[in-house]
Amino acid sequence: MSKASLMVLMLAGTAQGFVGWHRRHIEFTTFADGRPDGGIRQSADVEDGLDSPGDIFVFDQKLLADDSCKSVIGRNAGYCIRTDPGKPDWSGTDHPTLPDDPENNWGQCTWTLTFYEGAGSGYEGTLQVSGRESDAGVSAVSIVGGTGDFKGAWGELLTNPEPQAAGGVLFRQVLEIRRN
Repeated sequence: MSKASLMVLMLAGTAQGFVGWHRRHIEFTTFADGRPDGGIRQSADVEDGLDSPGDIFVFDQKLLADDSCKSVIGRNAGYCIRTDPGKPDWSGTDHPTLPDDPENNWGQCTWTLTFYEGAGSGYEGTLQVSGRESDAGVSAVSIVGGTGDFKGAWGELLTNPEPQAAGGVLFRQVLEIRRN
């Protein structure tokens, strides 16, 4: 089935915006709040002071229903290990001598989207995702499991950082979730 033929469900802050999880396929969009007041983003450097392979950063951000940033429906938390520091990024400390993708930075990331009961998403539980994510452009990562309402889930999450005028980014996350 093509993406064009799938119904897209947007998290609108109310349970009315959802088709129940009794379906075998759902698709919706969330936003992870990477703005300065949206949560934690902290790096652990591998001693050279540069953005280098092996550097780790952790994050624990608000999970938002939409890009208005008003409806917190849960948390978006995990970690990334830098695998390919290419293009200079927010840190200004990219490794100048490594052969890599000069247009982007890449990391191997694993994180959990936690949906709070009663927070307006219509769901309670977690989704775990893992894969190679870039600092710019769209990245496709795997949905590898879930708990609660998402027990037995698998699928794909497309993530795209959207720079914000006031600083930081919102990470648009389009989730295509399936279950057996």
